[in-house]
Amino acid sequence: MAHEQFFFSQHKEDKNIFIEAGEHQHLSRVMRKRPGDTIWISDGKGSSYKTKILEIDQENTKCEILERHPKFGEPENRVSLAVGIIKPAHWEIMLEKAVELGVHDIYPLMTQYTVVKSLKRERSEKIILSALKQCGRSYLPILHDPVPFNEFIKQKRDEITFICDNQDDYPQMEGGMAVKDYLVLIGPEGGFHPDEVKLALQHSAQPVLLTNRRLRTETACLAALNRLVV
Repeated sequence: MAHEQFFFSQHKEDKNIFIEAGEHQHLSRVMRKRPGDTIWISDGKGSSYKTKILEIDQENTKCEILERHPKFGEPENRVSLAVGIIKPAHWEIMLEKAVELGVHDIYPLMTQYTVVKSLKRERSEKIILSALKQCGRSYLPILHDPVPFNEFIKQKRDEITFICDNQDDYPQMEGGMAVKDYLVLIGPEGGFHPDEVKLALQHSAQPVLLTNRRLRTETACLAALNRLVV
């Protein structure tokens, strides 16, 4: 199944799934699929389906569900990122690779050192969806609205929270941790302001060091996911 082409649809009726709009155009005109072909469809809610194409018309593609696979392509735990917004080119790389590595939620943060104050939501969501189909996941990661760091950190959370900061006396983030829910705080270019780190620690975040080298924001995100996602 690693080489299967995945499509996306949330229009399910009984034992059928309908592929519509751009996905339908891609399937019929670019991939040139035909009735009788077997394809895989992710619903973005945690299930993937092996299906057979029944009909292709001008508006949609109708598929029969052959098999349902809950949590297909998903990790055992939930690891989310809260990331200071960075320049678009680096932000888009982070989004794509984070989805491939299994991120669950993405929280864009506006911090004291944030230079870019907004993001292109529509383009970001297209990148997330494209990455989901490329790697064959069944859960579509949620991109939340940007929020000021000070507001975000005060929200009550159930995850084990880490804040990444390059301080020599911080413990290294270990790999192979227990299967739990995690949230990782990673700053923008320039990292977090000392006051932000202090506030995070006051709200139960655990300080960690990813490496003894200074990493770009997008690299730090991927390093953290690589250690925590199981």
